[in-house]
Amino acid sequence: MKRFHFRFEKVLSYRRHQERQKQRDLAAAEHLRQKQEQKIAATKEERIRRQREQSRMLTGKVDPRRLSGYTRYFLLLKQRELADRETLGRLLREVERRRGDLIEAAKQRKTYEKLEERHRQRFEAESNLLLQKETDDLGQKMHWRKT
Repeated sequence: MKRFHFRFEKVLSYRRHQERQKQRDLAAAEHLRQKQEQKIAATKEERIRRQREQSRMLTGKVDPRRLSGYTRYFLLLKQRELADRETLGRLLREVERRRGDLIEAAKQRKTYEKLEERHRQRFEAESNLLLQKETDDLGQKMHWRKT
């Protein structure tokens, strides 16, 4: 009996490979997003820590130069935080785009897998029918020999 051969096996293999690549791309984008969120959290913690330092510094004698330096530093931190948030927004959009690409690749793979399953079922049905015919023919021949 001949074996099942799916003629689109190479295409299905390519679709599976493509889906795995999209999964890696999504994972890389997620990793960048997580790193950016950690960077934002670190910047925020730094700003809070510096604010506490400044509030302790404001008790007692106030040094205008030091106060000016802290103010400039806070502005720099705020600008860095805003830039980091913009970058995070861009990364979030990139993650969503890559997630959509992965979903599309999965749909394409599933289409070929369903096609393979239908071809396999058809092949098995035809094989069973052929086996049944051979069994029937063998049964008839044995019956004719007995009579």
